[in-house]
Amino acid sequence: MSTSPPTIYDSFNARTLSADQVAQTFVPSKHFEALCRRAHTLVLGPRGSGKTTLLKMLQPAALERWANPAADTIVAGLDFTGVFVATDVSWGEQLRALGQSGLDEEARSLLSIAAFTTHALRALIIAFEQRASERAAGALRDVRRIRLDGSREAQAVRLIAPAFHLTGIVPSFFGLRSALSARLAAVHEIASREALLGAKGRRERLAARPELHLSFLPSAACAIEAFEDAATVCAGKWAYLFDELELAPNQIRKELFSFLRSTDERFLFKLALNPFGGAPEIQVSTSAARGQDYEQIKLWYPERRDAEQFCEDLWKGIAKERGLGELAAIRAFGESYFSGAEEMKRGESPYGRGSRWARRFRNLGRRDPSFGAYLIKNGLDPRSLDAVRGPRRAAEIRKIAPIVAVREYYMRQPEEGTRRSRKSSELFTGRDSLFAVTEGNPRWFIGMVNGMILRAAGPKFPVPRHIQSDEIRKAAQRFAATLRTVPYEASDMGAQELVRKIGLFFHRDAASGSFKPEPSGSFTVDSNASEGTLRTLGRAMNAGAILFVPDADGEQLLGSLRGKRFRLAYLLAPLYGFPIRLGKTISLGKIISSSRDEGHIPAQMTFAARSGNANE
Repeated sequence: MSTSPPTIYDSFNARTLSADQVAQTFVPSKHFEALCRRAHTLVLGPRGSGKTTLLKMLQPAALERWANPAADTIVAGLDFTGVFVATDVSWGEQLRALGQSGLDEEARSLLSIAAFTTHALRALIIAFEQRASERAAGALRDVRRIRLDGSREAQAVRLIAPAFHLTGIVPSFFGLRSALSARLAAVHEIASREALLGAKGRRERLAARPELHLSFLPSAACAIEAFEDAATVCAGKWAYLFDELELAPNQIRKELFSFLRSTDERFLFKLALNPFGGAPEIQVSTSAARGQDYEQIKLWYPERRDAEQFCEDLWKGIAKERGLGELAAIRAFGESYFSGAEEMKRGESPYGRGSRWARRFRNLGRRDPSFGAYLIKNGLDPRSLDAVRGPRRAAEIRKIAPIVAVREYYMRQPEEGTRRSRKSSELFTGRDSLFAVTEGNPRWFIGMVNGMILRAAGPKFPVPRHIQSDEIRKAAQRFAATLRTVPYEASDMGAQELVRKIGLFFHRDAASGSFKPEPSGSFTVDSNASEGTLRTLGRAMNAGAILFVPDADGEQLLGSLRGKRFRLAYLLAPLYGFPIRLGKTISLGKIISSSRDEGHIPAQMTFAARSGNANE
């Protein structure tokens, strides 16, 4: 059974979709543009961040059906054929199981690599079939298609089959594919028999089977050469697209990472995996070097504003699909709680007398003596905030305004009773907040927005605040619930508990105690952090609950977590009530050892938020 946690909105999981289905709603991003470059690439991101979608979109079948305005330009710039290989249970978990029946390490490694080679060669034959077939119904363009009649196809197969140690097959790509499928099953049969036969004579028995000793890269190169010769086309580039490599056995990953230094110019390798723990082999000095042998693409955004344009593009795609035309996101979801745009539209200052911000500053100053003292100390009068001009306004008012909004909101919750605490709030609603909470995660964004539109009568725009907040809260609760399924050792803290401690600490730092103009919003892992804490942190990262905040051009694939800076996923902000901003960084050790863990909990947090029970 896979140890990977489930993700919310599994119905939007690209793993279950065909290439043309993925293309129907695909929105390009800067990540996709980078992936299209002629370079070996590591695609790093937690589950649900869109790795599978990006890789599947590089297949000719997807590119032919893609209707985006940017499609023609992007497709014209591609000079390789994408070969998608799904690293799922068919050769991930099953290959791991080969070692559970008494096989020695040598036999296990041989059989695992043989299964991997067979699976990858089968994917290549599927790519041949796609290129040599007739244009599919609904295709908008031809992508690397060739004309190949039956005799030339048979010619290619007669050259490929013996190189793959296949005999007695129908001389067609279909025959090749079927024979490789049968071989994949045969590898597991061999493993089962060998476990029963025992170690005596095993090396001789395995050595006598040439199909187990195929070398992947030379075999693939031989097949490509035969294919291109039969099609009478010039030699081209082929990009192998390996998905979810964290599920693959270590020896498979090691084999693939060695290809990143391949000198065979026909091949590109684009490998997708989790950001932590998926590729220890690439950290060693003898492995491929980032920037020289391969590029890295991280599918998360350290700063919330980095994802705004992609969210805007996602919304445009959804609006078009649902027949809403050019409906702007600001019209669909309204202003966020943190915006001052309404006053600006009326030609007024967002900080003028009687404005929302002026009222929040005034109300918080009355409720919170520490903030009142801060206002006096800094010479700020809520009745005339707009009188503060120039750099000082940016430094003193705009900087603290989001903290004031969060703090004022939660400090008035007790006065409004439990009815408000159970009711959806408006704190994290509106265009800007929706974009920030989903932070460019396509599965989260599509799931939440579709849920809002379906529930809005008519639909009614802007979508009512209570519907927006309800969908965001439900998504956050589902996400928190998935953390309960992240496995951990009995001696370790669970991912859910670690995330809860961090979230509540950030909330308390911003919303209770003495006012701080820059509360904590990120954390650094201590040099003496326990191995158990590091294991839990890594698993929470791979689940998408904790995100790495790299330096400007720092590493993305983490071998060690010590000394690195992280933050919580902003989808958790509605549950724990912390501001959506990086803020000041603090030691993770201080967070964990805080004696106030069970202190003030946001009134908005239901029992579901405390426990992670999405059904509460």
